[in-house]
Amino acid sequence: MARDQQILEAAEELFFQRSFDGVGVDEIGRAAGVSGSAIYRHFDSKDEILAVLFDQAIDGLLTLIPIPSEDPRLELSGLVSAHLEFANSRHRLAAIWAREQRSLAEPYRRSYQRRQHGYVQLWVECVSRCYPNRSDADVITAVRGVHALLMSEAVRPVGGRRSHRATTVLTEIALAGLATLDVTPAA
Repeated sequence: MARDQQILEAAEELFFQRSFDGVGVDEIGRAAGVSGSAIYRHFDSKDEILAVLFDQAIDGLLTLIPIPSEDPRLELSGLVSAHLEFANSRHRLAAIWAREQRSLAEPYRRSYQRRQHGYVQLWVECVSRCYPNRSDADVITAVRGVHALLMSEAVRPVGGRRSHRATTVLTEIALAGLATLDVTPAA
């Protein structure tokens, strides 16, 4: 394994356990088997490490997205499945992504927000095709709510109970929740 990846994996584990602010560069180095100062041969800062982890999160999500479908509801089901697959298969990274956005420093924040906006826009376009009578504001609100729901298992407290059917349950809730967009909005 490349040293960069060892550092990233060590940081991912530590940020997951104790938060970005709760971990120092020296600790990351020790966990990766190098000195804290050696990290600076691979990354400019702890902020850059977090930014690379965020890039990995977005990349992970984007690689799981299904090919667009003529049937927007089939596409939506695929988006839900992809998001859950990411949250389940990379739960530590997903939890960091969900919890540490406030810790992302400039200029990394701007770059990340552009990438995140592109991902959210895929959802917004799909949900808008499924529910064309809803406003953009309603669709965006629904997408954000569903994303929070789908990430809920990744941010579940360590040791918290997990249903063996969590993926199925969350998929059903997400799709049923979005289906409420079919109801005519109140004035």
